[in-house]
Amino acid sequence: MQTLNLKRLTVIVSTLVALGLLAGCGDSSPSNTPDAGIEAGTGDGPSGLQTIAEIAIGNPDFSTLVAAVQKAELVDVISGAGPFTVFAPNNKAFEDAGITSLDGFTKEQLQQIILYHVIQGATVKAADVKAGPVTSAADLTFFIGTDSGVTINGGNAVSGGANVVATDIEASNGVIHVIDRVMLPPDIPTLATYGGLGELVNAVVAAGNVGNDKLVDVLKGAGPFTVFAPTDDAFKAIAAPTDPDALRDVLLYHAIGASVASDAIPPKADSLLQNKWGNGVTLLFDTSSGAKVNDASVVIADLKATNGVVHVIDKVLLPPNIVDMATIAGFSELLGAVGAAADLPGPTKVADALAADKPYTVFAPTNAAFGAITPPTDPAVLRDVLLLHVVEAAAPVLSSGLPSTPVDTLLSGEQLSFNAGGPSVSSAGTAGAAIGPFDINVTNGVIHVIDKVLLP
Repeated sequence: MQTLNLKRLTVIVSTLVALGLLAGCGDSSPSNTPDAGIEAGTGDGPSGLQTIAEIAIGNPDFSTLVAAVQKAELVDVISGAGPFTVFAPNNKAFEDAGITSLDGFTKEQLQQIILYHVIQGATVKAADVKAGPVTSAADLTFFIGTDSGVTINGGNAVSGGANVVATDIEASNGVIHVIDRVMLPPDIPTLATYGGLGELVNAVVAAGNVGNDKLVDVLKGAGPFTVFAPTDDAFKAIAAPTDPDALRDVLLYHAIGASVASDAIPPKADSLLQNKWGNGVTLLFDTSSGAKVNDASVVIADLKATNGVVHVIDKVLLPPNIVDMATIAGFSELLGAVGAAADLPGPTKVADALAADKPYTVFAPTNAAFGAITPPTDPAVLRDVLLLHVVEAAAPVLSSGLPSTPVDTLLSGEQLSFNAGGPSVSSAGTAGAAIGPFDINVTNGVIHVIDKVLLP
């Protein structure tokens, strides 16, 4: 799939690449002894500098960090050629985090924690630091701030953030910056906090429950999830729902139940928001120029958490009904016909009828399909043609369950029949309109894209 050309925030070094989790190859058994598996060096590296490991073992204020590195079996990693940039928590940082013993941590947990403090592949001096997101050696994102000194994940003003208290301790295989807090790998809500997405975080906290669970707890769960996270400005541009359940539904529409990187975004995905028939309401993606989800642009991609990935977007996504989704999907000819059609009895406009909370199935001709015919000019005839494309049943008709017998449409006396092998749909006046490759679920039913206009 095409790699997305995405606008990103400025990162520490533009050439940084994210590497996967590295495991040490030392065979020493875990120990809380600071110098276990590490020997204090005499500085035989380039320019007589010590390695990062040698510097750490030689400084008693890093004894807890050294013990953690040894238990994680990462000694060989930080003794390697690198280069590395290490944000090293001192002993007080561990104490402030309530970590007085490493006994409760597994090797794998410590590997992730330690590598979250490391940038692999670059030596980043203090003078080169720039604000923005960075992918650590743990393949998780942290955020650099420079407004008041150098901070990580919001600094001491944010729970879990850290301040840089000493910089540019040079080593033969990189550089160390000392920090005053231990950075714990973040789940998605925590990552959103670190990234300054305050309006989103506040909305998640205020939202109604998902079953018996708070939404924030759901998004802290195992996942994996992909969250399309609106910026603060995006939230301020709309009147957000005040009802907790309505707010929950809006937020669930921004998440899918899989971890999807920016270079693997599919044409569509069903969100965690389910309509009343249990179908996930669909998100549509366009990667032809940058990346878009529905009508929102992705402005920062691939912020990585322990339970998924976050892509920042410039609009809040509102759960769409049939008419909304036709607009999002670019069915301009269909929408033009809907606007030109005569009213239904009542009178009710066709657009208003299609926005009603009913189990509708709409077979939506593409713009090319409308271009292949001469549309009726009589508004009443045009209305009847449109009603032929709509089925109202007990539940929306999905492509996986196309009926084997003809079904009634909203046009009285007219039916549609289906060929599941195609799949295709036919009317009395049109045979074999091909049905698109996926269902587009909406709040009031489902849309199927077809390549012909159905005629009575």
